[in-house]
Amino acid sequence: MRRLNLVALLGVVVGVVAVGCGGEDMEKSALTAVEAGRVDIRALLANAPDSRLVATMQGPGEIGYLAPVTTREGNEIVTTFRIQNISTGALAGFKVDEFWYDRDGETVTGDSRRLQRPFLVDEIIEVVLRVPRNSRMDRSNYEFSHQNGVVEANLFEEMEEPTALEEDTEETDESADAETPAR
Repeated sequence: MRRLNLVALLGVVVGVVAVGCGGEDMEKSALTAVEAGRVDIRALLANAPDSRLVATMQGPGEIGYLAPVTTREGNEIVTTFRIQNISTGALAGFKVDEFWYDRDGETVTGDSRRLQRPFLVDEIIEVVLRVPRNSRMDRSNYEFSHQNGVVEANLFEEMEEPTALEEDTEETDESADAETPAR
């Protein structure tokens, strides 16, 4: 009797699925769903010739940063970090979190920024965090993390300027004496 109930229930479920798929053959609709979920990476790269695939760090990463600069702009507290990736690989999903606490140690407010692209080795970035000003704010704390693990942060005394995002400094010789290479 139990097997008969199970068979009847299975028949109803198959019937509902078949009607929901427009009465198509179930194997064909399942195959179409799988094909629709595939992504052709070659087509994506062909459309964006400047992009490249980068291996990212698994496990702990390491950064160096300058002491954050905190200023007041209107009704906001703005904290600016200058950070350099000193890991052996790129950091995917690099994230900076800032938390503001009151005198009792309770969280008042905070902000977070996540880098949408991999944070490359030896790259220097500048991260700006903004929080609304609150009279209860007493002290702040910040944390660094990345998608594949934790980040060990080292305080630096000095650092170069941030890396430009679109840096295309190709030197060209525009003198009249320059020879054109044979092709």
